[in-house]
Amino acid sequence: MRPGARGWAEARAREWTMRLVFVMAGIGISVWAIIIPFTKIRFGISDAALGGVLFMGGLGGVAVMPLAGVLVARLGSRATLALAGGAMALLLPVLSLAPSAGVFTLGLFVYGAVFGTLDTAMNAQGAVVERRAGRLLMSGFHACYSLGTLGIVLATSLGLRLGLGEPACAAVSGLLAALALTQTPRLVGRAGDDRAEGRHLALPNRATLVLGLLCFAAFMTEGVATDWSTIFLRFERHMPLPDAPLGYAAFAVAMVGARLLGDGLATRFGQPAVLRLGTLLGALGFGLAIISASGWVAVAGFGLVGMGTGNMAPLIFSAAARVPGLSAHQAMPAVVGLGYAGFLVGPVVIGLIAGRFGLGGALGLDGALLIAACLGARAVA
Repeated sequence: MRPGARGWAEARAREWTMRLVFVMAGIGISVWAIIIPFTKIRFGISDAALGGVLFMGGLGGVAVMPLAGVLVARLGSRATLALAGGAMALLLPVLSLAPSAGVFTLGLFVYGAVFGTLDTAMNAQGAVVERRAGRLLMSGFHACYSLGTLGIVLATSLGLRLGLGEPACAAVSGLLAALALTQTPRLVGRAGDDRAEGRHLALPNRATLVLGLLCFAAFMTEGVATDWSTIFLRFERHMPLPDAPLGYAAFAVAMVGARLLGDGLATRFGQPAVLRLGTLLGALGFGLAIISASGWVAVAGFGLVGMGTGNMAPLIFSAAARVPGLSAHQAMPAVVGLGYAGFLVGPVVIGLIAGRFGLGGALGLDGALLIAACLGARAVA
């Protein structure tokens, strides 16, 4: 094979491997979400106690961010994502077999820390692969993450219907994740663009903080749509219980579609323009859901939220790797950490506000946050 052709083939292999890594991460986060309701039933955990359990998972993700940056700096993002991905694959069946609620809570904290490390490392590696390719790829990578979440939910639902138990489904998912990790040697190693330079830790600068706040808005919106869309449609718009989850389904499917188109749109119109339009579409979606008395219009509104915000995180992570004065392993943990904080506290804040002003008013707060994020769109240029 000619040298030029060999280099092109290696570049394409890296890109496809990166897509596979994001699929693996999508599998991991969805199986975790599937394990939780089974655990609630198995241990008889109340809704209030379950909220505390879920908080520990998010807290683990936030707490590990400084360490994740150090690991990426010392080992490289390829080795770090392989280690974190392997730990995630092992923890999936272990979580499903936890003997008590206390052990499960501790395991979920560890799982959150492992997944936070994986999230940081795979986005840092994705930025390296994108930079080497010389074109935008991050939205496509995150589309694969979304496809992984949807695919494993459907596969697990089928497995449960066929009589497989929850631990068996988790073990199969862990095996799929482990198989995906066998391809990581194709990625960029520490000796390449991934090499850490300078200090392993550095204080975030202004650009990193702006990107982190944008990530906070993006992750908060995703958490709110995940946790509250079904409740809003069932209890505020009085949709039948089998139809109420369609709000989240519309959000998730629209997010996949937006991410599949995101790299092309950002290349043609520029990253800030895509982010501005996306945040305004997301705010419009919340507005439709709040103002209309029709449940089906609200479903369409949640679809607009997914379409609008789908490319926020990919654009933010891509920009984080280009922050002046900081390397990717220094900037990425700060940005991802603020994003996790949004995913962690956002749904809780929505619940507190809903108790006083109603769920519609609480969702309006998220819409207002997206409009504010529009003002910071230049940060992703």
